[in-house]
Amino acid sequence: MKEIKNFVVLGAGSMGAQIGSLAAESGFNVKMRDIDQKALDRGKQIILENFDRRIKRGRLTEEAKQQIMSRMQFVIDLKEAVHDADYVIEAVPEIMSLKQKVFAEASAFSPRDTVYATNTSSLSITEMAKGAKYPDRIIGTHYFNPPVVLLLLEIIQGEKTSLETIAIADFVGKKMGREIVHVKDGPGFLVNRIWVMMAEEADWAVSQGEAKDPFVVDSAIRYKLGLPMGLLEIDDVIQGGAIDTRYHVCETFQQSFGESYRPAPLVTKAFKAGHLGKRTGRGFYDWSEGKVNEIPMNAGAAFDPIRVLANGINECTKLLETGSTTREEIDRAVLHGLNYPRGILRMADSMGIDKIVGELDRLYTTYKEERYKVSEYLSKMVADGKVGRKSGQGFYSYGLGQFEFVVVNVDSASRVAKITLNRANKANALNYDFLQEIDKVLTELENRTDVGSVVITGMGSNFCAGADVSTFASQDLNVLLPFTEAGQNLFTRIETYSKPVIAAINGPAIGGGFELVLACDLRVMSKKAQLRLSELTLGIVPGLGGIQRLVRQVGITRAKEAVLLSDAIPPEKALDWGIVNSVVEPDKLDAVVMEMARKLAAGPALAQKMAKAAFYYGQQADQRTGLFMEAAVAGALLTTKDVNEGLTSMNTRRDAKFTGK
Repeated sequence: MKEIKNFVVLGAGSMGAQIGSLAAESGFNVKMRDIDQKALDRGKQIILENFDRRIKRGRLTEEAKQQIMSRMQFVIDLKEAVHDADYVIEAVPEIMSLKQKVFAEASAFSPRDTVYATNTSSLSITEMAKGAKYPDRIIGTHYFNPPVVLLLLEIIQGEKTSLETIAIADFVGKKMGREIVHVKDGPGFLVNRIWVMMAEEADWAVSQGEAKDPFVVDSAIRYKLGLPMGLLEIDDVIQGGAIDTRYHVCETFQQSFGESYRPAPLVTKAFKAGHLGKRTGRGFYDWSEGKVNEIPMNAGAAFDPIRVLANGINECTKLLETGSTTREEIDRAVLHGLNYPRGILRMADSMGIDKIVGELDRLYTTYKEERYKVSEYLSKMVADGKVGRKSGQGFYSYGLGQFEFVVVNVDSASRVAKITLNRANKANALNYDFLQEIDKVLTELENRTDVGSVVITGMGSNFCAGADVSTFASQDLNVLLPFTEAGQNLFTRIETYSKPVIAAINGPAIGGGFELVLACDLRVMSKKAQLRLSELTLGIVPGLGGIQRLVRQVGITRAKEAVLLSDAIPPEKALDWGIVNSVVEPDKLDAVVMEMARKLAAGPALAQKMAKAAFYYGQQADQRTGLFMEAAVAGALLTTKDVNEGLTSMNTRRDAKFTGK
């Protein structure tokens, strides 16, 4: 592969400016080109404003800004821009003829081995390459807006795109710090294929009367599935409204896949009325007169979002059937491009592939739409008994040592096992599957002779943010109580575990995360961490043993302060109260914890086990009763209006207004 030094961006609009500045920050020599000085000046202003905001927040220095800008040139003449280009990316409007024209003009002045990338989000790469001088050098590189925040890069392979071109696009993307996924050219590529089809299904659910209105379906999607926004809501607010974009993408789907993929009724009605979202005052929701359209948690209590998810899963398997991408890339795409809380195929494995297929069969029987026909891929999975977590095999395997939410490292020499809570994109928030996986890890480590102590810590900047809000969204005790029971049983198991367990508190431990800390034998806290039982701010109470363990740890007066005020407990206070054993600088945390863990692992295992048992059972005269009452109170509260208000306010980032109901 040739060396890539010179990076050219054709189009200095908002997206082009952001891509160009990222390329320069990554060490490339960048030329920004547009048709006139006014456009170039505006692009340069966007870049400088973005850098200045980062400087103000302490995320960039003035010196670094000047170094980056020294690698950037702003030119009008096309030949000057591309004559020595290694890599050219166009970021002009989404018009096929315009993009083809830009590539044709650029290739007349650039070297034969220049790679031409398009930042299109929907146009065919194969079609764009038709008539091009070097079709093998044309590739799709779809950056997500804003690229400083959304790190996903879709690399799209056209029919004639060469392997060398793909390798170069990979190199550039990795150097720019992107999370890369690959997909063969096709309508919607990867992310938009999934997102648009799920949004369409939300639309059809309302149009066909299975959901009363957009609030119902979006509430279920937000709170039950745990997506960051409702699928209709996001169409209304992204870039001021994207209803026209979705409508046109659906037209492309209809042409490619058939009539069943036509734009759904609500989006069609809104588009034809000119109601394109928030920027026009109306879309799926009415935004006139400053309306906020807050989506309550309990609005979707009666709607099962499996309908929306099932259609998305079906489309994913159609991509897998054609070899367009892989399961891992699908899940990375929704995590990093759509900010989903989990990979969509992991969600399917938890829900059950048989249930997904059953829902698709119901929809096809009811509505006779071709898009609901179960893919051969899904049918074979069910026939083979690969129905998800419950069978040990679905899209992924769930056998020995195979986990979604935890990373396990065993240092046999020191006899220390480290369990890292691995859900950084959701602050390591706990759901039922997460709790089950931690329990499974403990089972696997229990009888290993090369493990004498266990460390639990968090991936990223958080230890654990407590329970995933989606756990509470159904307000169904049949869902809530198994989660509470699993959490209580797990934390009790940690207390009574045969090996010493250390909590390495690398960041905030909130709610259930704090309760997990309290179950560990020893606790070492970073100076950047905090502890907090925040449940009362949501209208609920700690339900995984936090009240019982904290009372025994610090006494009832301090426990009431922590629970009733729900204030954060900083490291110094945690040490003073005796909650943690030591507080250390963040860069010393691993070393201090490992020294402690090695010392424990070298100790008398049987005596440690019996000592732990004596500590635990010596104070159990009433703890089991307390735990039962804690679970009962927590369960009763989870169905109240105050809980709906608390969780809705947290999700929409406003102060809660409790009514005591």
